[in-house]
Amino acid sequence: MTKLSNNLMNLLQKEDNKFFDILTDIKNKLLNLYNSDIVRTKDKDLILKKYSSFDELGKSAYKYFKLKDNDLYDEAQKEFDNVSNLVLKGSVSNTVFIWHSEFGEHTCEDCASLDGTQYTLEEDIPDTPHPNCKCYIEIVEFDGEEDGEGDGNGETRDNKNPENKNTNHNAEPRHHDSKSDSQLTPRQQKLIMPCNGTIVGHYGEQRSTHVHNGIDIAVPVGTPVKAVADGIVYYAGANDPKGYGQYVIITHKINGKTITSEYGHLSSWNVRAGQQIKQGQVIAKSGNTGHSQGPHLHLTIREGLYKGTPVNPNIYVNY
Repeated sequence: MTKLSNNLMNLLQKEDNKFFDILTDIKNKLLNLYNSDIVRTKDKDLILKKYSSFDELGKSAYKYFKLKDNDLYDEAQKEFDNVSNLVLKGSVSNTVFIWHSEFGEHTCEDCASLDGTQYTLEEDIPDTPHPNCKCYIEIVEFDGEEDGEGDGNGETRDNKNPENKNTNHNAEPRHHDSKSDSQLTPRQQKLIMPCNGTIVGHYGEQRSTHVHNGIDIAVPVGTPVKAVADGIVYYAGANDPKGYGQYVIITHKINGKTITSEYGHLSSWNVRAGQQIKQGQVIAKSGNTGHSQGPHLHLTIREGLYKGTPVNPNIYVNY
């Protein structure tokens, strides 16, 4: 459960009216987002759905307090359970707002610096810094819990600053069972680039010891790395025998075909094996770990599951 969910449930149990202050603040934020140009038309329905969830939550909590005041304990308990279910099923938790910058002529430095930043309803989500900005906020709803407090395996995860402190390169990889690939739903979806930068290493290049199986994108250490498509994390960690250092592997089902994306030389990661990922979601930060000649992101695209055949990423994404 998220900190916000925990806070609301604690206030409800204490019968503290701050519960309604928090709900009012969140509903106002949602209305401001709905009326803002930063939210695309296709996402406005998600905003309204989220607003309705919080409105329903407030009405149910109000009933609970009234019933309790009138000593109607059986009815009050039912209403309390209803509030709990509304919180736990995701009306409060499991929502992330991701800032996307277009990096065009209308994108200022302030907008560009926010690219990939993730916000929750507990935080102040910025509006576009100038009128002509083409940037936008994507609303991502997760099926699973995203508590940002770690996954129980020593990996810390923080939405805005996902600095991972686990640098044990001798640890056994914790990966997602490929049999769970059936959880993926085929989608008509085009891949996106994981970050913006100069291509300094091309697919198929002959290296001193091997043929390059992906592309290298020159970016500063700490650049947000985005998932190229919806998928499920197969592995996130630091035990890499091929020299990619800290890396993340994601399995995707694209247009009926299973493909795998691999992101290498990371400075940190903020996802875990088995986690469902949305396209454009920030999964890590670029770095210079492993066998690397300078800060960059390595991207490999494979057809099939992990250890499948690497292909030229340009087949799936233009760069």
